[in-house]
Amino acid sequence: MKDSENIAINLVSQEHIAGSQEYSVSLNVTNISGQPILDLQVFNTLSAGRELSINDDLEATNLTELEDKKRRLIRELERGVESAYAKKRRRKISFTEAIALAIIEIIDGYASIFSKKKTQPTTPYWAEEALKIDEWEDVERLEKEVISFEPEESFLPKAYSINKDKLKRVMDRLEKVQGKDFTKGVSLPVGSTITFPFSYRAPHLLKQKKMDASFKASYKLNDDVVHTRTITSRISILPSAFAVPTGGMIGAAVGYMIKNTLIATTNDPLINWGVLAGSVGLGLVISLLVSRKPETTKAITVEDLTGGLIIGVLAGLYSDSILTKLQSLL
Repeated sequence: MKDSENIAINLVSQEHIAGSQEYSVSLNVTNISGQPILDLQVFNTLSAGRELSINDDLEATNLTELEDKKRRLIRELERGVESAYAKKRRRKISFTEAIALAIIEIIDGYASIFSKKKTQPTTPYWAEEALKIDEWEDVERLEKEVISFEPEESFLPKAYSINKDKLKRVMDRLEKVQGKDFTKGVSLPVGSTITFPFSYRAPHLLKQKKMDASFKASYKLNDDVVHTRTITSRISILPSAFAVPTGGMIGAAVGYMIKNTLIATTNDPLINWGVLAGSVGLGLVISLLVSRKPETTKAITVEDLTGGLIIGVLAGLYSDSILTKLQSLL
């Protein structure tokens, strides 16, 4: 039997995905090999955005209590390492890195205003694999290389040590029951299905973009051979929620400058900052009114930065007429 016939994989992604927001992808893996599958693991090899370390609990009725507890303890240890690494990195950050990090945090904070989601710190992509636990030696080394540098008053090292002892006891019990060494994967009986959920934060986008998401599943049968299977799916991501309002504000400023330049007299100031601020505010309000949302239907919709710019320019050019119409309606 070919490797591709041992398991069936179904990738299910969230229906509406917008830039800068969190979204989920689930992989349903079914054992069709006719024999038990051991040490089943699923890895993300190409993601549309940054992977988040939340909501990653397995969903399967066949997962034993010990295996479920093992996975949770490993994840808690990894979270502790990520937290300790983030603190250590901030303490030793250079001035240039601090400026770059501040810019990223400002952009993330600005995006969160429109997406109604608070930003979450993430580990750099080049450090993600190094901070993962795949073997018992990783537990020991990460404790020595990362956790040990935490201040004495920090509870993190104590929590790591407690979870480490718990994991050791669980592994000893699993070894007696299953007779195998440390494995991060799970077992999958014949005909059973298990769901691997993944959470991501989509990248900041000014226009709609299609991106690929790829996953690799590895497993063993009744031999020591590691079998692999890869699945790739193309995901369409809508522009970030801030794209249209940002375009509306920029366009309104441009529209005001065009109007002011065309009608200005020699005695008038080039820029009336109060009127400019009013035009920008009007561009923001109008762009928010016409921005496209999946759950609503509107006569006029705008979905990206370019559309916001056009709406904003029109708002800046015809701000007087728009305000007059609004006053008559009110």
